[in-house]
Amino acid sequence: MIFRKFEEKDIPQVLEICREMREHHRKVLHGYFKPIDEAYELKSLQETLTDDDAFALVAEEGDTICGWLCAEFTSRPYLENERFCHVCELGVLPDFRRQGIAESLMRKLFEETKKRGISEINLGVFNDNAGAYKFYQKLGFKPLEQKMKINV
Repeated sequence: MIFRKFEEKDIPQVLEICREMREHHRKVLHGYFKPIDEAYELKSLQETLTDDDAFALVAEEGDTICGWLCAEFTSRPYLENERFCHVCELGVLPDFRRQGIAESLMRKLFEETKKRGISEINLGVFNDNAGAYKFYQKLGFKPLEQKMKINV
């Protein structure tokens, strides 16, 4: 397994991971999300390639991109820890899950965050996505806030 920087040639396979992630979330959240808008996702992936504050990695096995992580380094001047890292996306294709790929991608992000002198990483995880919630807890993430919604 090779872990490397996301490149333009990876876009078609990463789009497939994004599609799978979207369908997983649609299933877990009972249709909360629309099906993937490939034009929107393609534009977003292309922007990631030129964004200096983006950190994007792929996990590659042979010719197959089997995992993907995208994070951004950003700042909020009103926070005590002004600079932080936000995990935007983390996904592994179903046939490659439970092999340590997601954890390895996250560990690479931890290393990069330390190199940049940043001490905080945050992310969003849906309450009903129990597997992801447990995974992030295992890595040491703690709940920070609870978002709520109501349909009226």
